[in-house]
Amino acid sequence: MRLLIVGGRHLDDVTLIRRALDRVYAMGPVTVVIHGGSGFLGITSEDWAREMRLHVVRYPANWREFGKRAEAIRNDFMLADSRPDMVLALPGGNDTRDLVARAFCARVPVIDADGHPLKPDDPKEDPDPGPALHLAASYRN
Repeated sequence: MRLLIVGGRHLDDVTLIRRALDRVYAMGPVTVVIHGGSGFLGITSEDWAREMRLHVVRYPANWREFGKRAEAIRNDFMLADSRPDMVLALPGGNDTRDLVARAFCARVPVIDADGHPLKPDDPKEDPDPGPALHLAASYRN
């Protein structure tokens, strides 16, 4: 399985990241880990993949060329170019939500850190979603 892991560039919960990756690995054989190279998320997911002897594909944002739009541009390219079989969505901001919405449109399955599938038409009722991304409500509008 080609796994694309996404989350905010300020996500620094190494335990959350590693547990989420372990959950996905238990679901089926992961062969490639794909990430955007941002901070702890990129470092942690790449370290985990190398420990598991998996291939890694990194898509760093080109901040110099694209400025504030760099993440969005990178995310569009990363989703199209990497051809993931699944997206692991960890806590993040608008760019993470946008990438997940694009994954839904591309019919790529998306799961949260607990291994639960996310769906664009399955709103969460919890007013404080905590560390998991509860994205569905954003996409009904």
